[in-house]
Amino acid sequence: MMTQKIKTELIALSLALLALAGCGQSEQTTTVATSAAGEQIAESSANADVAQPAMQAGGDMSCSIDGAIDHDSWNASQHSDVTFTHFPASLREFESAFSQLAGEPQGAVALQVMAFELYRRNPAEGEKALKMVNTDVNCTQTLRQLKQMMDTKDAVYARPYLAAALLRGATPDNGYTPDEPYTLQVRVNPVSKYQESEMLGGTVIYLQVDSKGWDTNWRGVEVVKPEGSDHYLVSNCPALYTQCKKVKGAWKEPK
Repeated sequence: MMTQKIKTELIALSLALLALAGCGQSEQTTTVATSAAGEQIAESSANADVAQPAMQAGGDMSCSIDGAIDHDSWNASQHSDVTFTHFPASLREFESAFSQLAGEPQGAVALQVMAFELYRRNPAEGEKALKMVNTDVNCTQTLRQLKQMMDTKDAVYARPYLAAALLRGATPDNGYTPDEPYTLQVRVNPVSKYQESEMLGGTVIYLQVDSKGWDTNWRGVEVVKPEGSDHYLVSNCPALYTQCKKVKGAWKEPK
């Protein structure tokens, strides 16, 4: 009889712990959902919290930001470098990078470039990554363009090396081979000041990426942190996904 009583108590305790765990998971998803642009972003952001320790423990990928960009006040002289060891090989790895970088304006831009490359490698996972780091409208526009840019069957239009072209050291002449570690050079747009956007629900920050893949080196991109969110989203970036110059010679895929 005593043994049965102990078993009953253990089962009750186990059920209570499972209920608490379920509540914690539900709370996390709700918190992310209120700060993200949509349902898909909420799901991926919750997964990012799980994926981050795995990446850090393995030491396979690391990201860093050198230089600050003010979240609230425009400063025309500010610039920043986002450095990473390699492009995310999977959505799980992208989610880890997201958890490290998305809280900064320049970090969101770097994540956009990473999502470009992930889309080239795996369109299904790349699309999910793009939904994490873009506003709904910009995600639709970006996906429409990437479907053409990454279609290697179209020799005239395709630019599978688009993401690599945005990194430091990559040029058409060297086969868009970026310096290592991979670095995205970002600066505050020296002309366009920050603007409040009622439609986007936050302050739009105008940034530029230095690249040798186009005739105009500085490529414009806009990011915003919607009210209640803890991370930035890319809200406009046609200058990043328009056709870059064709590569000269062979192109080696980035790592």
